Amino acid sequence: MAGIPDDGRVFVPGGNASAGDLEKLLSPLGFLTVRLDGARLGTKPELMTELASALKFPGYFGRNWDALLDCLRSLPDFMDAGGYALIVERYGLVLKEEPGELETFRDVVGTAAAFLMEKRGIKLKVIML
Repeated sequence: MAGIPDDGRVFVPGGNASAGDLEKLLSPLGFLTVRLDGARLGTKPELMTELASALKFPGYFGRNWDALLDCLRSLPDFMDAGGYALIVERYGLVLKEEPGELETFRDVVGTAAAFLMEKRGIKLKVIML
């Protein structure tokens, strides 16, 4: 996809890209796009709750990193799409109260994205604006 590299799972665009512009770009390609507000993702529990709600995780989701990885890898089992894009607005506020967790979040998403691409040929992107 032009402008969104395949090698990086978390992409922070330069310029003036808006969430709406990205949704318009991704939707015709079969991506399920979910928009999140970084202001609502300041802590790990908030991040887990918002992701569970937005991605319709099953009720047994454990709200920890291992459970997040499992649910992200299983997205096609409960949400059919040609790809998945999490568009996070105000990314500077994501995990601001727990900055050490941001790298773990990136690792989990990267691992899930690599799995989905390798095993199912489906892209998972996190785009931070």
